[in-house]
Amino acid sequence: MPQNGRDKIVHAAFKLFLHSGYQRTSLADIIKATALSKGAIYHHFKSKYEIYLATLDEFFFKLYDNFIIEDESLNLFDRIKNRFSFFVDLIDFIETDDENNTYPIRRYFLFQLESEEDDTIREHVQLTLQQLKNEISDIVKQAIENKEITVELPVSVIVQQILALIEGIAIHHSTVKNNAKEFLLQKYNDVVIPYLNLITT
Repeated sequence: MPQNGRDKIVHAAFKLFLHSGYQRTSLADIIKATALSKGAIYHHFKSKYEIYLATLDEFFFKLYDNFIIEDESLNLFDRIKNRFSFFVDLIDFIETDDENNTYPIRRYFLFQLESEEDDTIREHVQLTLQQLKNEISDIVKQAIENKEITVELPVSVIVQQILALIEGIAIHHSTVKNNAKEFLLQKYNDVVIPYLNLITT
């Protein structure tokens, strides 16, 4: 749990934004959730929008910016699974952080979609996702060099297929009410593993 006032505000606001969205969450809601005074809130943030930016930084951009996995020695299957597990752990955090927080996949995507209505945030999101795409591309290139991948397809096509499978699993199962981590990991085994088998045999 957050220890200082700023962290408490960001943590509480993030849960409110997930539940109700940015537009429907008021500063009064944040004050009530944190049990802090209005003055204490304004000591750390000038506005609700500034709090919103802080939640995005803490629970989206910073996580991806620090997303470095040193696993070059592992095989293709394990490296792709590591990236998927990162996302699954984020969804699991959203679910387990609040016992009343059902539909964690849906809440996360709605939060991201609403955020992308802001031009500056959308550009930042696109750059962050491009970093992930570049990393998957490097993994695929290495797998081709190591002769793990045996199909003759362009790297860009394989990368797009892997990302589409991973994103599709989450998007098309956004109605999962709880136990999302267990469900997503099973779907990964059902969907992504057979594809990796196809391109490596």
